[in-house]
Amino acid sequence: MDDIQAQLDSAGLREALKLGRFSLFCQPIVPIAAPKTDHKYLEIFVRFAEEEDKLLPPGMFFPILEASHLTPMLDRWVVREVLKWAAGRRDAQASWQIPRFNINLADDTVRDKDFPGYVLDSLYATRVPPNRLWFELTAQQMAHLPEAAKQLIASLDTLGCHIAVSDFSGTEATARSYWNAGVKIVKLAGSMVRDAHKNAGSYSALVAVITLCQKFGMQTVAQFVEERETLAILHKAGVDYAQGFGMAVPLPLRLVV
Repeated sequence: MDDIQAQLDSAGLREALKLGRFSLFCQPIVPIAAPKTDHKYLEIFVRFAEEEDKLLPPGMFFPILEASHLTPMLDRWVVREVLKWAAGRRDAQASWQIPRFNINLADDTVRDKDFPGYVLDSLYATRVPPNRLWFELTAQQMAHLPEAAKQLIASLDTLGCHIAVSDFSGTEATARSYWNAGVKIVKLAGSMVRDAHKNAGSYSALVAVITLCQKFGMQTVAQFVEERETLAILHKAGVDYAQGFGMAVPLPLRLVV
């Protein structure tokens, strides 16, 4: 462990970004009702290739990137590599449907006024439709970085890219603020989902939040769905999408067909 930690300093991670020593994984976000489109919906995750056969999770390297203010560099790398992979697959198989990608953004990227310009240049270079590129903020970021988040959402929306907000379990005032900012999808807090099929109180709370989101025209994703039995109750509640190990485990992006 000490050898690994010794390699995980800011200089080493900066060099790793330049050399592409990170790997992209993805987890499907699955429509609960019949899908309305042919393309997949994938959340993107990043792993660090410390060794050829050893991938480190974000908890091992992200705090160092964050403390060194290198997270915008990582987020740019993710955008570039996702779009490059999608363009390569499309060029190799003309009938292949480019997925919708959901990319998480760090605090420093939310504050980075140049990030939307980078996204625009990357979309132009790869000719990937902008509606295939979505970005995810957390409810905490929306609360603690309200002006930066609102400006970023507006800039990305102008490009044709949209925003999802995760860990939502809030009030009507919060839902209204998301709608006013231009948020299109909210991902429900896991605490609202796990017991919904077992606990009447949890189900009632879930329905109340779903109704709130529907009022403002925002679609919903149930996160951390661990049991397929949960799907029936989520469908009854009106949830649009489900994500979790009960649906599919993360896999390397290169294996997506």
